[in-house]
Amino acid sequence: MKKKLLIFLLLVLILCIVIGILLYKKNTKLEYKDTISINIGDKIPSINDYTNNDKVSKITWNNLNIEDNTCYYSGTYTGSFTYKKESHTVKLKVIDTKEPTIEIEDITTDYGKEVDIKSKVKTTDNSKDEITINIEGDYNFKKAGTYNLKVIAKDKSNNESTKDFKLIVKEKVVEKSSNNSSTITNNTTDKMGKTSKGFSIVKKNGIYYIGGILITNKTYSLPSNYNPGNLTKSFMEAYNKMKKEYDKQGFKSYPTLSIRSGFRSYSYQSSLYNNYVARDGKAAADRYSARPGHSEHQTGLAADLNVISNTYGDTDSGKWLANNCWKWGFILRYPKGKDSQTGYMYESWHFRYLGDSDLAKKLYNNGSWLTLEEYLGITSKY
Repeated sequence: MKKKLLIFLLLVLILCIVIGILLYKKNTKLEYKDTISINIGDKIPSINDYTNNDKVSKITWNNLNIEDNTCYYSGTYTGSFTYKKESHTVKLKVIDTKEPTIEIEDITTDYGKEVDIKSKVKTTDNSKDEITINIEGDYNFKKAGTYNLKVIAKDKSNNESTKDFKLIVKEKVVEKSSNNSSTITNNTTDKMGKTSKGFSIVKKNGIYYIGGILITNKTYSLPSNYNPGNLTKSFMEAYNKMKKEYDKQGFKSYPTLSIRSGFRSYSYQSSLYNNYVARDGKAAADRYSARPGHSEHQTGLAADLNVISNTYGDTDSGKWLANNCWKWGFILRYPKGKDSQTGYMYESWHFRYLGDSDLAKKLYNNGSWLTLEEYLGITSKY
């Protein structure tokens, strides 16, 4: 009797184990969402938003630029996770449905005195993409009157906002004088001494040239009317040659070289910088964004390439650019660990065109980049 009872209990135990195994497999079956959509500025979803399976630990994202667990750029991003040694793909759609906000007051100017109207416009947006600003309406600084104008601000997702304002041009004031008048041209050149490394400092028409190199940083600024309108012809010619060689490399993350942000006018930089100050405060903004007149982008000789991401320098693409750009006359303008010299944080994506590959090679310094500040013996401080 006891033997039969033991056999019965053993069979019950085996049955319980089998049922437990089947239930475990059923409960550990992977179920997940393959696509989630969020708005720009929302927190990045965690693995728990995609699946409640506690056997999956994290998602590895490809090319997703995150700051404080937040994405400020629209687009569709791909991620992957591993479950039971199998890789699964998920997507994150970051959308932007919010239009920029505009701040501008009526502008009054003297007859004949031109004003950079765009520099008077302040915009804010939930994204970090560039905001395009246009002024709609006719006006003439050499004709007194009140002009009804409109600002149009559009972000990269084509969200658009408008705001009306007035431009008031005062009547011309004619001064009588018995003295003959003289004309002063703006074609002036001032020699301003030498740097600590012996390079000549020359200021021509408000632009600083040190050792023959056009310089703008926190110490040396550009006038507000300096505007080549785009990246210069010499920049683009050298860039296209470098791009041709880059595209042959076959990088997986960034197979083709692209310009993320190129020329920026004084007025656009003013708007961009003010947005950052409003969001992060002046001290923080000054670490990663130039004040208007102090941006290399205004020269038409600098551009952000491929992606604006703190991790770009660790990719094969970023490493290749950092080690080869000098061959076409480019330099990595803000190297790692040189914040105290350049005045800006490390930017693995920002490249400046010098045009002289021999000089660029000197700054490359066998991979231990020198800054223009180091090489020329100049400062970069507001």
